[in-house]
Amino acid sequence: MKNFLTSIFAILFVHAGLFSQTISVVRSQTVGSTVTVRGIVINGSELGPIRYVQDATGGIAIYGSNLASVNRGDSIVATGTLTDYNNLLEVTPVSSFTVYTPLGPVPATQVITPAQAGEPLEAELVTINQVTFTNGGSPITGNTSYTFTASSQSGVIYVRNGSPLVGQMLPLWPVELTGVMSQFYTTYQLLPRDSFDIVSNSSIVISTPVVQTNMTTSGFDLNWTTNISGSTFIRYGRTPVLELGIVNGAAGINHTVTVTGANPSDIFYAQAFSVNGTDTATSTVRAYATISASSGWIKVYFNKSVDTTLSTGTDAEILFYAIDDTLIAYIDRAQYSIDFTIYHFDNQNISNISTALNNAYNRGVRVRVIVDGSYVHPAVAQLDPNIEVLYSPVGGNYTIMHNKFVVFDAESPNPNEAIVWTGGTNFSDGQINEDPNDVIIFQDQSMAKGYTIEFEEMWGDTGLVPDTTASRFGQYKTNNTPHEYVVGGVRVEQYFSPSDGTNGKIAETIATANTDLCIATMLITRTDLAAEIVSASAAGIAAYVLVDDATSTTTFSTLQAGLPVNHIVDYSLNGIMHHKYMIVDPSAPLSDPVVLTGCHNWSTSADTKNDENTVIVHDATIANIYYQEFVPRFNQSGGTIGVNENGSGTNGGTVYPNPANEQVTVNYSVAQPMNTIFTVTDVSGRVISVVNHVSAQGNNTAVIDCSFLAPGVYFLQMENELGLHTFSIIVE
Repeated sequence: MKNFLTSIFAILFVHAGLFSQTISVVRSQTVGSTVTVRGIVINGSELGPIRYVQDATGGIAIYGSNLASVNRGDSIVATGTLTDYNNLLEVTPVSSFTVYTPLGPVPATQVITPAQAGEPLEAELVTINQVTFTNGGSPITGNTSYTFTASSQSGVIYVRNGSPLVGQMLPLWPVELTGVMSQFYTTYQLLPRDSFDIVSNSSIVISTPVVQTNMTTSGFDLNWTTNISGSTFIRYGRTPVLELGIVNGAAGINHTVTVTGANPSDIFYAQAFSVNGTDTATSTVRAYATISASSGWIKVYFNKSVDTTLSTGTDAEILFYAIDDTLIAYIDRAQYSIDFTIYHFDNQNISNISTALNNAYNRGVRVRVIVDGSYVHPAVAQLDPNIEVLYSPVGGNYTIMHNKFVVFDAESPNPNEAIVWTGGTNFSDGQINEDPNDVIIFQDQSMAKGYTIEFEEMWGDTGLVPDTTASRFGQYKTNNTPHEYVVGGVRVEQYFSPSDGTNGKIAETIATANTDLCIATMLITRTDLAAEIVSASAAGIAAYVLVDDATSTTTFSTLQAGLPVNHIVDYSLNGIMHHKYMIVDPSAPLSDPVVLTGCHNWSTSADTKNDENTVIVHDATIANIYYQEFVPRFNQSGGTIGVNENGSGTNGGTVYPNPANEQVTVNYSVAQPMNTIFTVTDVSGRVISVVNHVSAQGNNTAVIDCSFLAPGVYFLQMENELGLHTFSIIVE
């Protein structure tokens, strides 16, 4: 009976095949034709609802929600309409199909080089040997492209949301890469299906990212681990050629190499490698900086109201209608150089920034300007015609130059004159005077040099005149700047898009939250980031999200369903809520509070196409400063953070000392005897303690014990029959 049934299935498959054509013939037909194809399915649900089918003559994509049960290795006959989807030839929708399992092996992969990626191999399995990923060591995130090199040629892989590769580390070592050759517009991209498609040919591999530690003004350590014991070496130099040679450390599984004898604000390029027998594990080349000799301060400014009652000691500062004047003050102080990048530049109704740049140029300062090529910039016409201005390229291979940073005196002999100005603010009337925005300024020569490297990659030259033949924007940029700095004792990370894997760093930063998470960003279209926020909330993190509007934030409904009521709101006041910042653990100063900010919207375009910049500042004071701005923005838009902070019905009283250690004292008065209840909550609204105080007529004093509270921000609610008042208290 078994042989009889097998024969029947074989006959049916052959019979169905009589009405089909080889894939090469189908690919030659006119788009819009109804076609029937047969072949072996080379992927499953890991690539979503699409299936790629291959026979001895070629491959083709078939697409339809009805294909969910079709698995890798199935033999299939499918009928549908031949369609061109963003230059990928598909049979979609699939109107009918029949699966025969198993009646044929998965076709063998073809070994190619990146340069051979093209139409003849579309929808087929291919393998590329000795692949090195540009961002090796970064976490893999969904809906993201990653560049690689092999045989001195470059290529791209794409990983979608839901892929089993999401969350794994992009290999630091050369690998054998297998995947389906697909196409999106003009880009041929390889689609690896799972970890079995990324295979190391070496017995020893680097299993963790290379991490920079023990940074000083004269050197630093580089650390990594391998899966088995091996030797410990780095090649390094002041250029990516690594011309200074090799430094070694002790062999083992945990590896450390120390770079010594450097100067403040030196930038080195280094590549780690470990050897076991005849096998070698090698990292990608990365840039690393020593600590600067700068005084090292960080300043933050906002253009909207703040709540300084939440201050832990340093009040947030507001520049009402004065961000432009502050920028001009920095321009006026520049002595050697100004590297100026901006997405939108218009002096109308603000102080004339162009005039300040002209004045700097006339007093001998080198002024270089980069603006977005797709935008009109009235202020550029007001610049001295001798000031070189580079417009970013436009066309199908580019999107926008969205950076907003200015570097002052990066190479000054006085390290205290080097400044980096960044944040989310464009230089225009609406952005400076109406839309909620932030500016963050770093006095640090190492950072200034790092930003200069990024500027000159776009500029295409180190000199005064840009070289458009050498300049790199968007997808053509490389991960060539340091990512770790220490500014006045504060750890600062810095990433540029689209080369540095910024979306992965945003996801990593969300995952570090231990108590609370406050996000104010213009939009969130990345479903993976929305999922990270929802996961944090489900784990007990008090997560609050403010976006500009629910329409552009395509993940709004997901966040609304996954967060408590009123924990995600869209901005309800005038203007555009233009921030792109996140605060992690502002109420827990011992939990590495972090601020992530810059100009990077939480979108796929920002991560994979646009020129963007992002900083991550590990500092409790900076986190608290941003929290002072977040709370009024969030509550003004209808959100609920902590408890109601609006007092009524009582004189409110006074609280001291604040910040406190062991206890706080509340002085208040009532017109007649009554009970007054004092409730202490954390920022998530969780009740920590309740004290019932019998109030006499007239002045009263209540002492609230704080000795058992961890350092952080708390709310003290005072309630009696006269009403309610809430104080913000800081416990040190």
